[in-house]
Amino acid sequence: MSDRPPVSSDDLRGAAALCAGSVLRIDPALWEKQACGLEWTRSRTVSHIGDALAFYSRSLASRNQENPGVRGLVLREGSIEASASQIESGAVVLVRVSDGTPQGVRAFSPTGSPDAEGFLAMACVEILVHGYDAVAGTEAEFDPEDGFCRRILGRLFPWAPANTPGWPTLLWATGRAELEGQEFLGETWVWHNDLLSEWEGAVPSYSLWVGRK
Repeated sequence: MSDRPPVSSDDLRGAAALCAGSVLRIDPALWEKQACGLEWTRSRTVSHIGDALAFYSRSLASRNQENPGVRGLVLREGSIEASASQIESGAVVLVRVSDGTPQGVRAFSPTGSPDAEGFLAMACVEILVHGYDAVAGTEAEFDPEDGFCRRILGRLFPWAPANTPGWPTLLWATGRAELEGQEFLGETWVWHNDLLSEWEGAVPSYSLWVGRK
């Protein structure tokens, strides 16, 4: 695992730029329609990306590994342009926090205690998969670069097959698509955001999503 290419700040910037550009191509007539596979509208789905980025930035900046006992900020749904800008600005904040975090520092998330790279990888997943939810079935769909997806999979989904295309595999790992030869995960999917050295070699239980005290 020492030779694994890490997820970087540039990866997060790239994910944000890709998703924001895609969001800007959404037909305004579809903005308040239901997102793919979710009960949320497209506008609510995109605002959730901003919520996640804000939570990750705050958690990593605090360097607190205990549950703070507060709920995250819920940003209001906005226009397509404002929402796209929110994705990129939220990514900038997390990049700055991550870049200023010493190696070895870990912080709270409901499913583990990630380091700075873990937060960057989780943020990339939030951006890409919820961006996918928002644009799927429209002319705004996107297809992230294979190596980029592989870096995310290597950090958060070490059980993912290594011989399949990166983007379809990331969609499979997050319960959004089927992958030949693999069981469909659906809502049972979960990531491993603790250090990879702590992974025990099996797919973790999705009950982790319930929340960690």
